[in-house]
Amino acid sequence: MLATLIDTFPSGLNAKRKIKALQQRLPGDYHTVELDTCYIRYRMAGSGKHTLVLATDPPISLECYDELIGILAKDYRVIVFELPGFGYSLPKIGFDFRFDNTIEILIQLLKHWNCGPYVLSFPCAAAYFSIALAERFPQWVSHLALIQAPNWQQEQLWKHRLDPKSILNTPIMGQVFLKLGKRKVARQWVEYASNTPPFTQHSQALIDKQLHHGGCYCLASAMQKSLTPESPALSGFTQPAIMVYGQQDSSHKKTDFETIRDYNPSIETCAIDKAGHFPELETPQLFKNYLDKLIYASN
Repeated sequence: MLATLIDTFPSGLNAKRKIKALQQRLPGDYHTVELDTCYIRYRMAGSGKHTLVLATDPPISLECYDELIGILAKDYRVIVFELPGFGYSLPKIGFDFRFDNTIEILIQLLKHWNCGPYVLSFPCAAAYFSIALAERFPQWVSHLALIQAPNWQQEQLWKHRLDPKSILNTPIMGQVFLKLGKRKVARQWVEYASNTPPFTQHSQALIDKQLHHGGCYCLASAMQKSLTPESPALSGFTQPAIMVYGQQDSSHKKTDFETIRDYNPSIETCAIDKAGHFPELETPQLFKNYLDKLIYASN
């Protein structure tokens, strides 16, 4: 509890004031909704038959999605949101980052938008939230387009490769470490994981601006409380699904992405050779091609 307070207490104290100021200077397709234990910032565009919901991959911010939204909004209603505790999705004081608590927040969010059933496209560690939503609330989820996601055990190995000394995974130490150096950590992570220099440079500037102006990067709390060694109950789902991944992701060189089929043997894995950790943003048209195939083939 004390460790997560390091993340939630400062932002929670002035969250309402910060959100109000933010809304006054953002374009019209940016929105913020207040939920029980946090605020969620999102963008909405397009008016297609299918509603596609993308979660940002921290520290990537909503501002990094202009090109992808422009491509997708021609055929889909597109919603992109920042996960609680990241960017300007500010946690309230005492927000608990546990997996099931985040699921409760996400189902509140889907009900708030009220335009399901949804095509959920969540990346990396957030992909397991979408799997759980598909299992527990099938009426709200029509398809899954997972990104950069193996099974839970492979994700644990990935986590420990990135943090071999368990700095981020140690309560209090991890939170303090990121408080002191979140802008540097974010910049280095994008540099390491992306394989597309123009995207890397463009997104680094946008992320650094957000973090400099009070954006959250509660990575330590999320890793400690949500991405735990013990897997949540993920028994499997039946909706049509793909998993898109970039083959040039330096952080996932040893990951077996085929293990994602543990949750649904019918998942089609779609490798993008030139992309790194952010294939939907590094190669947006290829990502849309795979998404179109998923939606139209299943219909």
